Amino acid sequence: MTDVSLLDDELKGMIGRAAEATQVVVTATAVKRAREVYFGVVAPPPAEGDEVEGVVIAALETSTGQLRVPDVMPNSVLISNEWEFERPLRAGDALTAQSRLADITERFGGQFGYSLYFRTEVELRDATGALVARTATTLMQYDARNARGQGQ
Repeated sequence: MTDVSLLDDELKGMIGRAAEATQVVVTATAVKRAREVYFGVVAPPPAEGDEVEGVVIAALETSTGQLRVPDVMPNSVLISNEWEFERPLRAGDALTAQSRLADITERFGGQFGYSLYFRTEVELRDATGALVARTATTLMQYDARNARGQGQ
């Protein structure tokens, strides 16, 4: 079991770093894809300016230019996705997305042994700079050989 921190100054120095801002658009295709995945239905495409379901943010996430976190440990698992909205998404919205590494924490022990948690946040802003939505993703990295009950 690992009992030495891998959260060194180089990793800590990454906290707060942001990726270059990118443009994302709430397209009819993004809305269609989200509706199919989350609701299992194909509905008529929304008209420009129509409010759309919040789950459409998931279809935009692949285009947000999220930061890649370093592969410090051999295994990873998505722990959480969080969405927060200041106003509804609308068909045709052209948004500026900027991702940043919000935090890195570590845990000693537990079911997975030593693990690192990387929290990445993305802010989506409209043309005026107003915050429209925020997403947060937490990814856990671990070494399965250190998992409880392994190699003992």
